[in-house]
Amino acid sequence: MLSRLLLISVLSVSLFALPGPARADTGGAAAGVKAVLDRAMEIQTDPSLTGEANRKERAKLIRKLISESFLPGDMARAALDGQWDKLSSKQRTEFQELFAGLFQDSYTRMVLNFLQKESIEYRGETAADKAVWVKTVIMRANEHIPVNYSVIQKNGRWLIKDVEIDGVSIVDNYKNTFRKAIQTASFEGLMQKMRLQRQASGTDSAS
Repeated sequence: MLSRLLLISVLSVSLFALPGPARADTGGAAAGVKAVLDRAMEIQTDPSLTGEANRKERAKLIRKLISESFLPGDMARAALDGQWDKLSSKQRTEFQELFAGLFQDSYTRMVLNFLQKESIEYRGETAADKAVWVKTVIMRANEHIPVNYSVIQKNGRWLIKDVEIDGVSIVDNYKNTFRKAIQTASFEGLMQKMRLQRQASGTDSAS
């Protein structure tokens, strides 16, 4: 069973060597999200890519779609909240790079471990804070999991800047974690932890 807590803590999408995210003129924000999720399920169930032997290849394809479909720079700024304005240009650049890598690692691992051929209901769109929330529900036999996506248009694409799983925002979850780390040590202490975590994670997210 796909645990809500596990989804939130590890982070919850992906895909094939097909074109990138859906464009804004192909049916709206929900269509953009659906294109990404459909691709994610396609790669996870492709007979030529299943099994442990193909895990690294799937991971590479998943990371590619995540890099095309999400806005890690926006997520990084939001996750640091008021701390962002205190950083130098060099600190901002490094933080965004570290955040992007770690986020892609976590999200890729989640897709590899938990996402299969899901039944997903799309329950409309709601405008909020210059973005659009696309509401979905993963329909499983023993549980229904609400997963909402905050998306904005950039260069004709719908790009994801937050995911809310069962009412809990991934960005807010990062924000709380980073705030505690900074309060416990310092911003540099947080950065050092992120550097070490990035080094330990490797680059293919297949572990």
